[in-house]
Amino acid sequence: MKAILFSLGSRGDIEPFLALGEILQEKKWDVIYVFPEQFKELAGDLPFYGFTKEFIEILLASEQSKVITSRNGSVFKRLNTLFLLAKKSIRINNEVTLKQKEIIDNERPDYVFYNQKCVYPIIWEFKNPNKGVFVHPFPCFLHKVNHHSIIGFGGGGNYGKFLNRLTYSFQGIAMSFAIYFTTKKYHKELIGRIISPLRIQNKLLNKTKSFYTISKSLFPQPKYWKKNANVVGHFERNKTENWKPNIELEEFIKTNNKIIFVTFGSISNANPIENTEVILNALAKFNIPAIINTSWGGLIEPKVYPKHIHFVNNIAYDWIFPKIYAVIHHGGSGTTHAALKSGCAVLIIPHFIDQFYWNTTIHKLKVGPKGIAIKKMNKGNFELLLLDLIENDTYRKNAQLIAEQMKKEYDTEKLMKLILE
Repeated sequence: MKAILFSLGSRGDIEPFLALGEILQEKKWDVIYVFPEQFKELAGDLPFYGFTKEFIEILLASEQSKVITSRNGSVFKRLNTLFLLAKKSIRINNEVTLKQKEIIDNERPDYVFYNQKCVYPIIWEFKNPNKGVFVHPFPCFLHKVNHHSIIGFGGGGNYGKFLNRLTYSFQGIAMSFAIYFTTKKYHKELIGRIISPLRIQNKLLNKTKSFYTISKSLFPQPKYWKKNANVVGHFERNKTENWKPNIELEEFIKTNNKIIFVTFGSISNANPIENTEVILNALAKFNIPAIINTSWGGLIEPKVYPKHIHFVNNIAYDWIFPKIYAVIHHGGSGTTHAALKSGCAVLIIPHFIDQFYWNTTIHKLKVGPKGIAIKKMNKGNFELLLLDLIENDTYRKNAQLIAEQMKKEYDTEKLMKLILE
């Protein structure tokens, strides 16, 4: 079997596909990765096609994108910025959609896996039924959830069953029209006729295989979902295979206890220096040992800082998380799952979209305090949250219980059965 795995987005959007790719390789499948060019090295020796670097440089890492991800400035400023980014995204989306078509035409795969930013496979599946798999790294996006609205920029919420379900209807219509206009030029060549937005919506909801790559311990699958939508559990690739810690990091871990790990992952923000200062000052004030991951620049390493702080810019989470007490992070789905799978207490400083959902979930599960949005974080409120995270032993104990539950969910045979049925 040959599979193409398409994913556009940040590191958190890529990791679920790398994990799926490892599982398929173990089953002797031929795997081809198609990610933004910035993630080429993650593919290792496997065949790789790169999407344009512009997707990340303009839509995720530019100064304009930081206004959106950190919800910085007035509502008018954010709307204006969103409009400007939307204009640029139309051109980029057209380019990456054409690339998806060309790769599928060239490689002729048996199966295609894709996320919500890669829409050509949705049309391709009209000609190749049951051969596409829509992969979702977070819930409350496509299939209706009675107790929660769709996850918008602010994470959504519970507005009552009727209004919650209505948000999914509106999003489904909008998404189907967007797919229609983006792919319309390819319909006749591929299928021989134009596919209407209504048919696209019906297929997505009722026929297309949708895999929610999240833990049932964090989001139990609704009983009213149809059989094409499944919560399949959280799968992680082995990140330590090509990564080794340096001596300084190993020594820091040996000589410190109850270490906090801090990261904003591949999410940037408008004030990384100021936000780093807030975190550093609190850690220094209470003499709390911490490892801070600068990653893509959401946090910045200063020239001078206390000895009980250690900075890194690239680290394997599956290596470090079992060695620490708690994780403070942006609230990405992958980091949330990885932290809980290692039994770490969690504090989320959400930036946008699903990060607010995971922040609420963490608080409900009592594995960490309710975090504050990056836009509102300051010296006073962060210090209170940090102390709560450290001093409330219940968070850590509950996280360890969830870790045991999550380990039982790992079932690759069931996953393969869902793919092939």
